[in-house]
Amino acid sequence: MKKTFLVFTILSIFIFNNAFSQGMIIDHTCEGLSQIPMNWIDSVQANQKWHYAHTSHGGQLTTGLERIENNDPAYNVARGSSTLPNVPDALCIFDGQEGDTYISPEEYWRTASGMNKTRDVLNNNPTLNVSQWCWCCQMNSYSQDDTQDYLDSISVLEAEFPDVTFIYMTGNAQTGPGNHYNQSLSQGYNRYLRNEQIRDYCIVNNKILFDFADIDCWWYNPSSEEWEQSTYEYWNGSDTVTVPFEHPQYNYNQAAHTSYENCENKGKAVWWMMAKLTGWEDGIRLNLNFFLEGPFNGTVMNTYIAAGGDLPLAQPYNIAPWNYAGTESVTAIPNADVVDWVLIELRDTTEAQYATGSTMIARQAAFLLNDGSVVGLDGTNILSFSHSLIHNLFVVIWHRNHLGIISANPVTESGGVYSYDFTTGSEQAYGTDAQKELSTGVYGMFGSDGNADGIIDINDKTNVWSSQAGKNEYQTGDFNMDIQVNNPDKNDLWVPNNGNISQVPE
Repeated sequence: MKKTFLVFTILSIFIFNNAFSQGMIIDHTCEGLSQIPMNWIDSVQANQKWHYAHTSHGGQLTTGLERIENNDPAYNVARGSSTLPNVPDALCIFDGQEGDTYISPEEYWRTASGMNKTRDVLNNNPTLNVSQWCWCCQMNSYSQDDTQDYLDSISVLEAEFPDVTFIYMTGNAQTGPGNHYNQSLSQGYNRYLRNEQIRDYCIVNNKILFDFADIDCWWYNPSSEEWEQSTYEYWNGSDTVTVPFEHPQYNYNQAAHTSYENCENKGKAVWWMMAKLTGWEDGIRLNLNFFLEGPFNGTVMNTYIAAGGDLPLAQPYNIAPWNYAGTESVTAIPNADVVDWVLIELRDTTEAQYATGSTMIARQAAFLLNDGSVVGLDGTNILSFSHSLIHNLFVVIWHRNHLGIISANPVTESGGVYSYDFTTGSEQAYGTDAQKELSTGVYGMFGSDGNADGIIDINDKTNVWSSQAGKNEYQTGDFNMDIQVNNPDKNDLWVPNNGNISQVPE
């Protein structure tokens, strides 16, 4: 059985440098080769020397790298069989061990002689700064103890060679129903358990993991513009377990037991990993500006809520309709210019009209400052998301009592920062008159959507404002956000705005 669903939350990629205090997971979310600036590709080629020992399945990475280079020579690699090339402007790879290129566990980590072979390569080639070994199908039959031996052995090598970054790997996920290589459901289940063991170890111990199996299981469908994961159900004697396995899209034997597409995806992930090792900070750094109508005073926005001590210390969007499960909170409001909490949502698609909820890739609660800028929990820095893009970035702004808006145009990157200013025109938000002119040439979000249903109507007056009238606290009926629910909220905002709707695609 194949299950298909959209990824809403992507496994975090931990940022680090050498020596690394945190770990990193390279998985299917790390295939955005075009997201890596070319100066970082150049830096990889100048600085990284890679010892890569592998079985036949490991050829998927090198095949992918070669196919990428054939398509674009800028991604030049130089691979030497049991030797380290010295080629300028290329990622230089020592392929195998000294005297051999098909490397079993016994020849890299599982035996004393294998460990010594790895030591010999590193000692005899002191410029090597990355070492990695790739599985064949051992995960299908390995026990928990066998897998722990692998983890312990790599840890020993890490301690002996502190200037070398060792990359852990999961085993391939080919074993599953209908797969050309192995259709054993029980072996696929065992493989899944052992890969999970490796993942857990790497996360807990801040290791660097190239998640080969994860890349096997996920395929990006260009027609639906959604990620698909292939899985089957397995009864283990007490429970039914969902087991990921290689996506049918990759179920070919074009190269190294899989499809060319799968090889290329892994090659892209290698470049992503190497760029990260070199110091590239991936993801999306976001510089936003927008205004809320309610607190806008003609120049900036009032900060009455925070100034009065009424702004909650935890994000308020964990309820309907947002149901955001983020844990953003602070011990104190970090900046005197904070206006309110806002919820920022990223969508990845080709055009704004197609940016429906199904294209969402991330959300984050943040602080809106009185000048319209958006900052993180420290009250100063712009937002950062550990995600990559496939198409274009569109940003949605949600607020608890203003109509949501989405960028009409793709948010573009310059100097490593994606920037968008909603305040310069109504057309900056997708739709027709999706924003309100607050002062001459300055635009902002319509206030008085008290129940946050995307429509300003009688329900916002009757069910929200009327029921909260007279309260002096943090309330959604406080449309002008002055900590008082009173007539100005109704007369100055709800009355002129009644009938407006959010035009964020659903």
